[in-house]
Amino acid sequence: MKCPNDNNEMHQVQITANYGLPLFLNQCDVCGGIWFDASGLYRAKQGEAEKIDMVDIYILSACTPVENKVHLCPIDGAQLSRFTDANFPKDIFVERCPACNGFWLNRGEFTKFQHARQALLTQKEPTEEDKKLQAQIQSILADHQNGDTESVLTKLNAFLSQPVGASSSARYLDADDNESNGANAVGAVLNIAGTLLRLFVLK
Repeated sequence: MKCPNDNNEMHQVQITANYGLPLFLNQCDVCGGIWFDASGLYRAKQGEAEKIDMVDIYILSACTPVENKVHLCPIDGAQLSRFTDANFPKDIFVERCPACNGFWLNRGEFTKFQHARQALLTQKEPTEEDKKLQAQIQSILADHQNGDTESVLTKLNAFLSQPVGASSSARYLDADDNESNGANAVGAVLNIAGTLLRLFVLK
């Protein structure tokens, strides 16, 4: 797979995704840029940006100046365009493929992305929705510890059936948007759902 930035061969690197699952990315040995598939950027576990390919940590610590040239998707050859969204940090330069929806990040941008997301998650106070979800989760875990499988399954089904507002999930990156408070609830749903499923798988 060729690097969109300098046409050098990229190599595969592995980081950790949510719930401890492996996530494979492609990184350029020369410029340090990283290619993500359509969902990889959002599935990467917090803190993985600093750990990726430790040999090249110096390269990854500084952003690559964006040159005025066309970048092509390493998957399908489509021309990449800057990803713009009202809820995405404006100081992070990310390009996306219009065909496969993959993301190209110059070196340093992945770190900036994860720092922005972490800052958003840590600066928000728990909302009433967060507290309600936490209470439901504690109730499910208590039933599981007491061996009440029927109650756990009933509550888990109700819990996972709750709709999560699209506006909340879309805004989890924008630290300046008041509506991004809903991001805490979204994170709780994803993290706890994974925990509960692991409990049943490992039981």
